[in-house]
Amino acid sequence: MKRNALPIFIGLTLLAGCQDTIPNNQTKLSSEQKQTETTNKAETNSTFPYPNLLSDREDSYSLLAIGDNENPIEDNKKITDKVNDILSLPELEMTQEAYPELNIKSAPLYILFDQTGVVYQAKNLKELTTYLEKN
Repeated sequence: MKRNALPIFIGLTLLAGCQDTIPNNQTKLSSEQKQTETTNKAETNSTFPYPNLLSDREDSYSLLAIGDNENPIEDNKKITDKVNDILSLPELEMTQEAYPELNIKSAPLYILFDQTGVVYQAKNLKELTTYLEKN
């Protein structure tokens, strides 16, 4: 029993000494900053009914592409340079069921979002790329 007591005691002492139970100021600040950012983002996005469609960053957009199955939008470099997230839905009906408050009436349609809501809607890729090049 004495042979086991010393290694157990040393192990527990090392384990207790290695634990950092008091958070440092940097950890506190980052936690507080994250909570503030989350609160601000929730307040900003609370007016838009589909916050999952909004862009995560200020310097880029997110895109909802509806009904264009022939042109893989993810391969278009002009679009992917300015668009962070792309959601492609193959059918108009599917989009109308998932996002009824967008009032989408026709396809193909490309809807561009920033951090607050809809920024631009285009009926073809040429209109969309022209808008992205200018903005």
